[in-house]
Amino acid sequence: MAFTYGGKFEKHINELYCLENIADTALKFKEFESKNGTYSFGDNFTKTLVPRPEDWADNSGSTGGYTTWEKNSGGMPESIRKQITEIISANLRSDHPLPLVLKVGESVDASHELIVKAFAHGGQIYIGLHILCPNSALTY
Repeated sequence: MAFTYGGKFEKHINELYCLENIADTALKFKEFESKNGTYSFGDNFTKTLVPRPEDWADNSGSTGGYTTWEKNSGGMPESIRKQITEIISANLRSDHPLPLVLKVGESVDASHELIVKAFAHGGQIYIGLHILCPNSALTY
């Protein structure tokens, strides 16, 4: 899963959640919730933000992550999905949403892990989400 979402997808998400675009993304989020109900990580909000499969291409050019988004995100432990849901929804519902940086990588073992870090850059506070997916060398 790490390589699937680490290419163009990660780049597009980071552009949508950057300082210059976070207000527009928050507006889209609020519109999405008003039409579709409460956000939950892994639902169609991400496909609403990044609707073109070619923008989900990984580093090898595969766009398979687009069609497997719900399955892959649903395969993460509930506790991690819940934490991501709470962070993203609280931020995007706020009056002053913070920019967010996403990194997707591989864990050292066969587990999922989430590292959340608030950090300052250029005088601005950011939210960092580092999602670690099971190590592909250990999965069969």
